[in-house]
Amino acid sequence: MAPQDSGIQTAFFVIADISGYTKFMAETPIEHAKGILEALFGELVPAIRAPLEVSGLQGDAVFAYAFESDVLTKQFILDFSEQLYCVFARAKEKMILNTSCPCDACANLDELELKIVVHHGECVIQDTGGRQELAGQDVITAFRLLKNLVKENTGLTAYTLISCKALKAMDIVDYFDEKEFFTEDIEHIGEVEYVVRDMRAAWERRRHTERTFVEPGDDLLLEEWMVPLPVSPEVAFTIMTRPDLRAEWIGADKVDMLNTNKGKIEPGTLYHCYHGDDLFPFEILDWNPGEYVTGRYNMPMGMRMLETIELNEMGDGTMVKLRYTKITSSKLMGKLMAGMVNKKVRGIIEPDKENRVSKMTALSKKMAMASEVAAA
Repeated sequence: MAPQDSGIQTAFFVIADISGYTKFMAETPIEHAKGILEALFGELVPAIRAPLEVSGLQGDAVFAYAFESDVLTKQFILDFSEQLYCVFARAKEKMILNTSCPCDACANLDELELKIVVHHGECVIQDTGGRQELAGQDVITAFRLLKNLVKENTGLTAYTLISCKALKAMDIVDYFDEKEFFTEDIEHIGEVEYVVRDMRAAWERRRHTERTFVEPGDDLLLEEWMVPLPVSPEVAFTIMTRPDLRAEWIGADKVDMLNTNKGKIEPGTLYHCYHGDDLFPFEILDWNPGEYVTGRYNMPMGMRMLETIELNEMGDGTMVKLRYTKITSSKLMGKLMAGMVNKKVRGIIEPDKENRVSKMTALSKKMAMASEVAAA
């Protein structure tokens, strides 16, 4: 959300650059090359959502930014970068599979790659011909980082480069090993330290991971909950998954996290939800930030219950859809006990629905108001 004044702002800058663009345009029929690139940008631009805003298209790159006050979780940029690359890779793969055209543009499509640069710093917003644009030394640095030695140093052509300024702002420096850090002398800027993440490896992980998702037609414990919230899907996702906020709307005394990846929440992370003397372990199985999260409640005798929270953008807000499966077990005693436990769990969750929905709504209104105040 763009602030109303023209003072100095602190922001994250994200540039998604299609590498191989110039060679691709020069060596292939322009009508096909133009159509392919427009289709790829047509997938990338809509994937950039709040709190990030698109500042503009610059040749072969999309430039976006998010004001620091609007970024609610420290790993947001990491998750977003991986998501954005997967959008690109999926679109490119679909084009390759669905075309039988023998022209050079279609034949060379696989040579196009996406590199993402993330930086953090200060900027000002200036009007240029009636259009708002970001300016400042750190904006220039972000673009200068596109010309780097990553390919020479690592062999990677599909990557996210994150400057140490951005890592420190997100408080995730410890997430990376020493061998992942590089220092480069950027012309007119000086030395810049950064880390590099292999996006092709991230795509392969996602591509071969089976999605875990509770559908409306599955054998549900309760009827699907539909909760409209006055915030973006990304903010709604934060409310659903950040331990302190999740504890608030489910009515837990506290939620502890285990099995994090150096503090990063991801599939395999375990939440311990405490309700008085009772402990309810909840394991993240699958998620796509801003779209859905599926977790599993692990119970004695091998009993388990899945929960999917799906997020659909709806105007300026989000429709949250929450679904629980009935409890099942692969063990004999668990199967015998499942019916009784289903009844007990239903008797806990169903009467608390109004309270939980009320707390979700109150949290979302509070966060929406805080965002408006920060942007004023």
